[in-house]
Amino acid sequence: MDLKIAVRPADRWSFANAGAVYGVVWNANYFVLAYYSQVLGLNPALAGLALSLALVVDAISDPLVGYLSDNTKSKHGRRHPYLYASILPLIFGYYLLWHPPTSLDGDQQLFIWVLTFNVLVRLGLTLFLVPAFALLAEMTSDYEERTRIVTRYQTIVSIIGNGFSVAMYAFWLVPTETYSDGVLNAGGYREAGSWGTAVIAITLIVFILGLRKFIPRSRALQTGNNPSPAQFFRHVRDVARSRSLRSTLLSGVFYYMGNGIYAALWVYIYSYFWEFTSEQISLIVIPMVMGGMLLTPILARFAHGREKKWIAVLGIVGGVLCNLIPISLRLAGWWPENGSSTLFWTMMVLGFIETVMFLFYDVCWRSMTADVTEEIQLRTGRRNEGVITSSMTFASKCSLALGAGVSGFLLSLISWPTETSVGDVPAEVVFDLGLIYGPVIGAIWLTSAYAISRYRISRKGHAEALQKLELD
Repeated sequence: MDLKIAVRPADRWSFANAGAVYGVVWNANYFVLAYYSQVLGLNPALAGLALSLALVVDAISDPLVGYLSDNTKSKHGRRHPYLYASILPLIFGYYLLWHPPTSLDGDQQLFIWVLTFNVLVRLGLTLFLVPAFALLAEMTSDYEERTRIVTRYQTIVSIIGNGFSVAMYAFWLVPTETYSDGVLNAGGYREAGSWGTAVIAITLIVFILGLRKFIPRSRALQTGNNPSPAQFFRHVRDVARSRSLRSTLLSGVFYYMGNGIYAALWVYIYSYFWEFTSEQISLIVIPMVMGGMLLTPILARFAHGREKKWIAVLGIVGGVLCNLIPISLRLAGWWPENGSSTLFWTMMVLGFIETVMFLFYDVCWRSMTADVTEEIQLRTGRRNEGVITSSMTFASKCSLALGAGVSGFLLSLISWPTETSVGDVPAEVVFDLGLIYGPVIGAIWLTSAYAISRYRISRKGHAEALQKLELD
């Protein structure tokens, strides 16, 4: 069967709308822990636990949705039925996560609320992202085209995710007569949640409708097999035998766990450790948005003709250095003082470079996972795009679970106080915050770099697989 598909620029940008959905949810990593612990008063360890328990749901739902979408037979193809099913859980789950009733009283009720709607958001994200990235592998088998599509996706993830951070500090988390510290402005979090819900709803619809042209191809790839428990475990086992897939999965778990801790503690670091004002933080994030906007021309020029895994390794190592050096030098007393213009401008420049470096990894990692499709098809005779990409979504969502859980535990470990303004936290506790934010996260990310270096599929090997399958 000829799987070669002409992908137009409009198709790439239609797919990129998935990045807006993920960008909004990813941005929540930066603020949801602070919202529930610093603003609503939930114990940080319990808040982190509530956010991490959903990992159990992901461990089951991600491969199951991937398997079911691989074996679904419908007039809407294999992927679109699950894309439609993701709409309500994502919209209502995300909105209610940021709008807990004011009548909730005590840790127990807050814990149950954040757990319930975090699970709902993650289930909706599974129903959306697993078939979305399975659709990527169906859209094209071209080595470079997959990278181009994912580059647009990551561009939108960065612009929307970082753009919401700019808006948080510029418009929503601003000081008021009631809140002298904008980080404690409860209404700002709720307003941001409403805007985020609107963006999710709009971009979901654009993605789903924009890629309906691929439904006939998806129907053509439908199998004649009826799903069964035995077949499910056999397909997962066969996919898991790929060393390249295992390396991307392990790398993704460590990378996104590090990112989850980074995101959950980012508000704490920039507000309490660096002592930037809300206005300064909103400006610091602007170069991060620019990094996403410039990703397409930068990566297109840099990645052409190079192996994806080494670009991914470079991205992680470069991002680690941008994050680790300032924190480590500050802990050693060799970094510009808080409040200085030197600190402000240095962090702006490093933020831009760090964003581009980590986006290098993100793009290559997702594209490399899609490239496993043909290797496994050559070995098994099946195209298990859904099961394969479920490993990608599971790894990336570990950021919301392991990262948040570890962050909450670490904050409790260093006795971080709740409902406390900037300047009121003891100096030794702030020092401990820098210690867990810099060296600890750096070690996790470097482990990810080592894992991705074990990936075996090269440009040449992928071309040979396509030739054998007559897909080139």
